[in-house]
Amino acid sequence: MKKTQNEPFMIRFLKASANPAGVCRYRNTFSWGHISFLFIFLTACLLAPFSVSFMKTDHFNLRTFMPSVIQEVDETFADQVEGYQLTNGKLTGGKGFYQVEKGRALLAVDMKHQFKTSGENGSLKVKGYNNAIIFQSDHLIISDQNGTGFSVRYAKMDAELKDLNVHDVEALINKLWFAQYKPMIMVLAYAVIFIIQLFMTAALAGGIWITKISKMTRLVSFKEAASMAICGSALPAFAAAVAGMVHFDFITVLLIYSCGVALMISFTFRYLTQTRDYNGNLHFGGNHGKSAAF
Repeated sequence: MKKTQNEPFMIRFLKASANPAGVCRYRNTFSWGHISFLFIFLTACLLAPFSVSFMKTDHFNLRTFMPSVIQEVDETFADQVEGYQLTNGKLTGGKGFYQVEKGRALLAVDMKHQFKTSGENGSLKVKGYNNAIIFQSDHLIISDQNGTGFSVRYAKMDAELKDLNVHDVEALINKLWFAQYKPMIMVLAYAVIFIIQLFMTAALAGGIWITKISKMTRLVSFKEAASMAICGSALPAFAAAVAGMVHFDFITVLLIYSCGVALMISFTFRYLTQTRDYNGNLHFGGNHGKSAAF
């Protein structure tokens, strides 16, 4: 016991996370400070592939949650947007005003801010219309009939809008929206991953601790259960992070991590059970000097 506790912290962690035997052997060598640090470290490993992939992304498909308004864009509107320029966050050039109505849908270029909006950003509406895309001098208004609507400021870039088609206009809208809301999406995604990691770790630690109550294991404290949960999830977290770096897909990363943790904890319980039975046989045979209770 003293030998394992005297080993450097990271060496203990690597040995503890290498296999089920290590998870059991080193479970009582970590303090709550160590456990907290390892939880943050493993969460950061899971966040790494998401961060790298997200930093490479410069657009987002608004059709996923604003389908009705995006499909209203047509070649006529693309032709009207052509000829304008984005200069340091401002839309300049062109004719100054263009408007076409398709029932309760509005497509417009409104440099004088004639159209008024209501509601907060995220649920913005243009009065009198269910769907609306309006290019104004300093921002874009996009509103969908499902209640979603945004005011999107133009990115600080210089670009001339020419030779546009429907796909180009849609791509421009997607890029402008993503440039403004990318930080918020990243924070929300980080929060989701953190909550998933926290929930899984707490559930694992609680499940392991229950085995003490049912006398399946001989845990001394809840800290040991938390340590086993952290160390048991380390190898799956590393595997999920590597897979995510090669090709990021959130569902795939989550599946690798979840299935890996389930397998690792299952093997750990199997190891504990075998060790307990073996020690029980030693006690039953009277050879107490060789027993090593887990």
